[in-house]
Amino acid sequence: MTPPTPPGRGGVRFRTGALALTATVTVAAGLAACSPSGSQNSSSGGSTFVVARTGDIDKLDPHLATAFQTQQTLGLVYSTLVKTSAAGQIQPDLATKWTTSSDGKTVDFTLRSGVTWQDGSPFTSKDVKASIERILDQKTGAVSRSNLVAIKKVDAPDDTSVVLHLSQPSASLLYSLTTVNSSIESAKDISAGTVGKKPNGTGAFAWSAWNPGQQVVLTGNAKYFGGAPKIKKLEFRVIPDESSILSGMKASAFQLGLISDPGVARQAGKSDTYSLVKQPALAYHVLMLNGRKGPLKNQQVRQAISCAIDRNQVMQTAAYGDGTVTGPITSPAFAYSPTDGLPCTPGDTAKAKSMLAAAGYAQGFSLTTIVETGEYATAGAEAQNLQSQLAKIGVKLTLKQLSTGPYVSAWLDADYDAAVALNGGSYDPFLMYGRYFTSGGSLAKPAGLNSSTLADLLTQGNATSDDGKRQGTFRNLQKELLTESPWVWTFRSDDYYLVGSNVHGFTPRPDELLSSLTATS
Repeated sequence: MTPPTPPGRGGVRFRTGALALTATVTVAAGLAACSPSGSQNSSSGGSTFVVARTGDIDKLDPHLATAFQTQQTLGLVYSTLVKTSAAGQIQPDLATKWTTSSDGKTVDFTLRSGVTWQDGSPFTSKDVKASIERILDQKTGAVSRSNLVAIKKVDAPDDTSVVLHLSQPSASLLYSLTTVNSSIESAKDISAGTVGKKPNGTGAFAWSAWNPGQQVVLTGNAKYFGGAPKIKKLEFRVIPDESSILSGMKASAFQLGLISDPGVARQAGKSDTYSLVKQPALAYHVLMLNGRKGPLKNQQVRQAISCAIDRNQVMQTAAYGDGTVTGPITSPAFAYSPTDGLPCTPGDTAKAKSMLAAAGYAQGFSLTTIVETGEYATAGAEAQNLQSQLAKIGVKLTLKQLSTGPYVSAWLDADYDAAVALNGGSYDPFLMYGRYFTSGGSLAKPAGLNSSTLADLLTQGNATSDDGKRQGTFRNLQKELLTESPWVWTFRSDDYYLVGSNVHGFTPRPDELLSSLTATS
């Protein structure tokens, strides 16, 4: 959640969440709301394409979006200067080309001409300038501010040119600009203070309606610069129980079902009405520790908790083994040891007990642990497994289940001792952790730890485009993250998509964005 996500997320986004809601949503209700015949999309454009998922959006401002579903939805309404392919390559979006000066401190963008906002007004460089300046304004509270803080000035010399002046080179800048949190807003909307009230983007889909807790409706943008989408009406339906999503797919009530529960995915089997698609994700499951509170202020205590947890056991219990045990960095081009930096082999409870005793906590202690209900299905099982494992060393996790809104608020306020979370990964390591552990990072408060060593490594890694230097720096970053153990990284999971048999062109992505819906029929 992306509270915070990744990226999504694309780029980086933050996704957190927990147990699927226990409330039962009957299949009959889903079928009544969307009959198979009424929901099938066709080239004639007179019908609705329905995406079923367990959670709802929580706000309408992409610069403030942290919840996963919010980023996923607004990413279809808004555009960014540049975007990433599913494989992570930077591609044109609102900018058609760009050049970087030899010293890395100036980036010139050439913008598309003829682009219009969904309210009909023309898109110009003034919109880009106003958007970036809004993100950089601390009063905005923008999620991606810390990722763009190297920008010291934005010039718009003409309607189709933007020049970014940097205080220092930023290797991650282009990736930062691909995220939903770096979406380009209308300068007119920013000036009028209407951002976050009714989305007005330049993306493939236009905002139509939001019935909180039930559905979001978008319409195909016939004037989209990338070509009008074949889907004329796109509806995100909130179905809190994933088993009901599966039942709805079997009855052809939905065209796409988003599944996070590996148990439900296993039940899907083979069907004539849908196919099950599995996609490894960049996002990572983590137990976040608030290193500014109580015993967790002690690094040895945090290390003991990390040493006590068998990551593979968490993955096997919560995800039926679907996934990969991971260290902090999940970027495909930066693969390092998931244990180098820890003073133990994970799962060594004897070592963990001795470390707690040496730190003065031989009798253990309790941690209030927040767990979100409603966004991803494995969090409850993860929390219970972590609770069981840590009980063996005298650390008691008191689980506090919260729905998305209260969870996000508690997380952003760092009102927790520990948090079971699913955080969005990125193709660039700086984007994964810069906003958490750099000085003034936009998510430094909920990160739960101030570390000058981590901040320096992140700054060094982002200040050079030399791959060899970045590899060495980020290898040291991963090692230091494990040494300081602000969190316990467990595993990267797989995402599951139930794709209707009549759906063509949908392609899942590691960052979990749904951008391929622009080409789906």
